[in-house]
Amino acid sequence: MVLLFVTLGLTACGFKLRGSYAVPASMQFICLEQSASPALGKELTKRLLRSKVKIIKDKASCVSLVLNRDKIERPVLSLFPNAQVAEYELIYKVSYTVTFPNQEPRTFNAEASRDYQDNPEAVLAKSKENKLLQAELRRHAAEQILLQLASLENR
Repeated sequence: MVLLFVTLGLTACGFKLRGSYAVPASMQFICLEQSASPALGKELTKRLLRSKVKIIKDKASCVSLVLNRDKIERPVLSLFPNAQVAEYELIYKVSYTVTFPNQEPRTFNAEASRDYQDNPEAVLAKSKENKLLQAELRRHAAEQILLQLASLENR
């Protein structure tokens, strides 16, 4: 009985699991073009399909989403006393354009960042950690793109 009341309370207040976004009805069909990272395109495709968005090829009859470019910046945050890098920040930036039928394109940006410590004595492990962090940044950027799409209206 208590479980029933908790469930009803959570659904009544609009609670949703993290990562489940309601995309507007005008975006139930999207034409996705990937000139940026194929890995980001795959991640975004998974998230769009999970949100019940159909990805189609015909640009004229649907909303067009173009992943323009992505890049990773790696500024140094701190150094060891011997002047070797101790800590980096990974910044993943994505630029994308959304075009509604018969409207001007709108360009948006998504950005995700993480810090990681470097150890010159464990180069192999740190390179693997770097790849894992980049994959995590792509997932986070795909979530941001989907969240921004969910907030768009056909204006």
